[in-house]
Amino acid sequence: MWNLDARTLLIVEAFVLFLMGGLMLLAALQGRRDRTLLWMSGALLLGGTGFVVSIARELPGWREPVIVLSNMLLLSGHACVWAALRVYVGGRAHRRVLLAGAAAWFVLCQWPGFMASDGLRLLVFSLLSIVYLVAAGREIWPERRQDAGSVLPLLIVLAIHGLFYLYRVVTVAHIPGVTWLLWPDFTVTILEGILFCVSLSFGVLILVRARAERQYRHAALHDTLTRLANRRALFEQGAAALALAREEGRDMALLMCDLDWFKRINDEHGHEAGDRVLALFADVLRARVRQGDLCARIGGEEFVVLAADLGPLSALDMADRIRRSLAGQAARAPGRLSVSIGIACASADGHDLDHLLACADRALYEAKAAGRDCVRLSSDRRRPGRPAAMARERGEDAAGDATAGAGASAAVAGGGGGRAGQHPVDA
Repeated sequence: MWNLDARTLLIVEAFVLFLMGGLMLLAALQGRRDRTLLWMSGALLLGGTGFVVSIARELPGWREPVIVLSNMLLLSGHACVWAALRVYVGGRAHRRVLLAGAAAWFVLCQWPGFMASDGLRLLVFSLLSIVYLVAAGREIWPERRQDAGSVLPLLIVLAIHGLFYLYRVVTVAHIPGVTWLLWPDFTVTILEGILFCVSLSFGVLILVRARAERQYRHAALHDTLTRLANRRALFEQGAAALALAREEGRDMALLMCDLDWFKRINDEHGHEAGDRVLALFADVLRARVRQGDLCARIGGEEFVVLAADLGPLSALDMADRIRRSLAGQAARAPGRLSVSIGIACASADGHDLDHLLACADRALYEAKAAGRDCVRLSSDRRRPGRPAAMARERGEDAAGDATAGAGASAAVAGGGGGRAGQHPVDA
């Protein structure tokens, strides 16, 4: 193996690079054009071209032009690896950084002493390559917190390749009078390069696929218009949160919010105006709930907030803040802008999500019937046979109902046309 012909090894590595680069290009062009894969395919194809050019190095009269061109191509390939990972994290591949390595090599090649020293050229090429590899690793280093399973293998591949360049600088660059074809580690260098390009290709594909899966899952669990969680996310994450709260003996509050007069806004001002109102209310929720609380749009103009460690009084306070904050945005929306809110608490109504939703929905009916633009607390805890611990909260119930009654007195003028038993969605 150690006596394999150098040109044969170069042809093999060029073939592998072209093969992986072509496959990467096909993957990049499927569906949406993935810029990370496009840059990575460029890196592999430039590397393959650089090795093809280097085959002509020993031809009479071609030595210096081949040294200049082949290594410029290889350095440009390393720059494209950096660009691919830069684009992956949402950055911009700056042209100056892309061209810096190749430009530095071209300038140094104008110095006769540089062209006459194989060791010096190896040292400079290795250091420039290491700079690009370190820069590429730094781009995705912060991503390890979000997706360590995909990021760490690629970081390891980049680190091993960089360490191999350091090894060559220490062990080979100082050997005098040894041409590149007779370097003692030439075969190892070629094999390491092949393994690097294959590992790099699969590492980037895994990285991009993991990102796509996160994006698809995010899209599946979020409402496109409001960017809040959707009904599916509420049932997946809400049920898990309630189960944990039950185990730890913590309370949770569920607020069901329904925008008043929404159908009238759609009918009189169009669905585009209705969409603006929905997005506006989503912004109000994001501003008024705590970080970690789950906000979801569950259909039409209905929204749910699931908040941990909130009892009835705290939930009433949060609901009233939401109601008053939306009222303060009335100038930004056409027609009447208000919200009715029904509340259910796990300490009184249980930790079952379906039951909490039903209790909050009944409270929402009461808020609509009371004239809209108000808050009502679920009366489900007054049912016969409730646990004694819930019965002790009767005093808290009275305070909650008093607060909700105060909210009802703030109903929008002309909004008292609701009937008992009316569905929360305005007719």
